[in-house]
Amino acid sequence: MRDNTYLKAFEKLEKIPRVKLAFLPTPLQKLERISQLYGVEMYMKRDDLTGIEFGGNKTRKLEFTLPEAVKNKAKYLVTGAAFQSNWCRQTIACGNRLGMKTVLFLYGPEIPQKYKGNLLLDKVMGAEIHLNKLQQGESIPKAMQRTKENVNERIKELEEKDGECYYIEVGAPFPRGHVAYVYAVGELVRQLEEKGMMLNYFDYIVTAIGTGGTYTGLLVGKKLFNSTVKIYGFSAGFMPIETLKKRILKGAEETAEFLKVTMPFSKEDIYISEDYVGKGYDVPSKEEVGAIKQIAQKEAVFLDPVYTGKAMAGLLDFIKIDRIPKGSKVLFWHTGGLPALFSGEEITGSIYGL
Repeated sequence: MRDNTYLKAFEKLEKIPRVKLAFLPTPLQKLERISQLYGVEMYMKRDDLTGIEFGGNKTRKLEFTLPEAVKNKAKYLVTGAAFQSNWCRQTIACGNRLGMKTVLFLYGPEIPQKYKGNLLLDKVMGAEIHLNKLQQGESIPKAMQRTKENVNERIKELEEKDGECYYIEVGAPFPRGHVAYVYAVGELVRQLEEKGMMLNYFDYIVTAIGTGGTYTGLLVGKKLFNSTVKIYGFSAGFMPIETLKKRILKGAEETAEFLKVTMPFSKEDIYISEDYVGKGYDVPSKEEVGAIKQIAQKEAVFLDPVYTGKAMAGLLDFIKIDRIPKGSKVLFWHTGGLPALFSGEEITGSIYGL
């Protein structure tokens, strides 16, 4: 079923340096009961099952980011994000597999008194953890910029005393990080071929958005594999939507250049909603809790309360209000994040109605 366009796309992707860490390909699962309930044909790409330490989409990105750290013989990986960061958890796990220790700078509104969820796993895996309290009204990206000197000082101390550090910005927002989800689209193409289907079988691909890297890769992958599928992204509220759109557009252009392919991008290619953020990042809404419970009860699949729960709430509502018409073929890309289900009684209790 492949034509020359597909073959050339695979050839480009397979030449990119990569450290194989994830369990791939991840399953492509049809959600039979949800499909019947909502009158669409819905599938789920299970990147919550990438395998390494509770899985998630960031493991794919680290496969393409860490070859440079290996080449530089780095002893430490340095990164940062929110207290319950999936990115940080997966960075530690991948670093441990490669013999590197991870140093984390984490941020949130209040310093946690107990280690739970992702933060507990970070501790168990032996990361060096620096906890930072956000200032009044401060976003995590702004806090990371404010404390940049502290990060640089710690890197200097480690390098003078012990060995090379390799710093990675949260989510790997650069072409080597984005290309992971271009590669993931290629993986999906192969899975569909095995079923006698093509990528254009789907009318929509739906994903959660934090910093925009996964969406960027999917967008480039869609064009590289010559698909007309529309990609809907639902923001988790990590950063303003206009900032996201600019990052995605710039990232897509840079990733295409990295792959040495010519393809046009515009703001009209990007479909992002922030209507399901609720009260903010890492705060589950009533609709999100309902979506998490429904998918768990109908399909025995858990979503997380930070990202995929919001995206599923958005997707199900889009079907109800006919933004996604009945009869459509939809792929929901599950990006993981399950340890956040166990991050605190206030979240866990609200999800289970306790």
